[in-house]
Amino acid sequence: SSHFGSSQAKPKLRFACTPSTGDIQPAVGIMWAASMLLLWSGGALLGAAAVGHALACDGGVCQEGSQQEGQDGSAMLQVGAQGAPLHTQTNRSAGPEAVQQEFAAALMQIMGQTQHAKSYQDPSFCLGTVVRPLEPAQSAVLVKDGLVPQYRGWWNMPIQQSPDVLSELKKRLYRVPWNTSYPEGLTWPDMRAGLAKDIIPIMFEATKVSGVFEKMPKKMRGIYWMRGNGIAEELTILHYGQWFPEHEQMIVPIAPFTWAWPGGRPKNAPFGGAMYSQDFTAGLAAASPMINGGVVFSYNYSTCEGSYCRRDLPTNDDMAFAYMQSGSLGNMMQADDLGLLASVISRGAILPGILSGAFTLEEMPGSEDGSLWKRTCYWGPGRCASMEFGSYDLTKIVDEHGEPMQPHYDEFIKYMGEVPLMVWAGWADEQAKKDVADRIESGI
Repeated sequence: SSHFGSSQAKPKLRFACTPSTGDIQPAVGIMWAASMLLLWSGGALLGAAAVGHALACDGGVCQEGSQQEGQDGSAMLQVGAQGAPLHTQTNRSAGPEAVQQEFAAALMQIMGQTQHAKSYQDPSFCLGTVVRPLEPAQSAVLVKDGLVPQYRGWWNMPIQQSPDVLSELKKRLYRVPWNTSYPEGLTWPDMRAGLAKDIIPIMFEATKVSGVFEKMPKKMRGIYWMRGNGIAEELTILHYGQWFPEHEQMIVPIAPFTWAWPGGRPKNAPFGGAMYSQDFTAGLAAASPMINGGVVFSYNYSTCEGSYCRRDLPTNDDMAFAYMQSGSLGNMMQADDLGLLASVISRGAILPGILSGAFTLEEMPGSEDGSLWKRTCYWGPGRCASMEFGSYDLTKIVDEHGEPMQPHYDEFIKYMGEVPLMVWAGWADEQAKKDVADRIESGI
């Protein structure tokens, strides 16, 4: 941890809901937890209408275009759908409600343009990302082969994080209380915070679990910055999970210290910080559904299947691309339906079952052994998702040895400034952990 320095500074805890953050109060997180729309950065889609990436598809080959910016600071998004570009514009300073409306309008537009397109009826004609079946989920083969139970989460990982280590690490951080808007049953997670340079080495130490870490793919070890993600979340760790090379699948459950959310709005937060708050409010709203929902992510790796990873990576790299799915309460047999999120965002304008979504990881040019990925979000009717909306750069800032990766580490520290980071640090004690685990087990 000597590489990162230390600090005892503790900013004030505030939960005042200002007009600009009124639509991201904790009630949103509670509603998502109850409905189990628990998706990695699903909320990012609310705040990423100004993703600023342009795609122009010609003859089935997509090439990266350039961001166009309007005089009012808006960003243009150009997406190929059956060769017909879809343009959507959003103001970087727009509040969450406006971003929701713009995302819903963009989805409605693509539906109107492509409702009769052959690619949405027959995936073999799809020029975008083919949406994989939700049931059985891609991870169902692991259950079938007896490699994992039907439900896999932090509560039944074969090798648990050391309770003594977690207890000692969280003592270095200060407690973040839950807003009184949250029901008592959702406030069991012990949330802690500190400055970025203090949180980072703690996250690494807490998740580098012997018997787990060394078995995870080398290129996925370390700490990643969700750079450009519009929702209020900043760091993630993918090396506390399970790797099944015979199926080229990796599963990663939400667990203590695997995710970090902001306790304020960084000066250069994506899209003017539309989905952030000046305090811990937005971070808690993003954290609650993921933790309380017991989300598990599955990544099915392969050679490149996307537009971002085609550029300069070897064609025989069997980990250049990963298709992602998530399961609520650790469900390995049935994946969450990303299309339901679109229905929520559009406030019912788009009926459930109409739209589908696909999330992927694509290793980008310039990546050094997994240091830079495009975390894509694609949308469309049927099983063909050709509208890219909400993507960001998954950028490694700490390597597998716990060493800073430059220049990205320094860029992240500068980006956060004095804004604290918040993590789920575990439970009040081992009995509290057992009680929560028992509730989950009885529920599934």
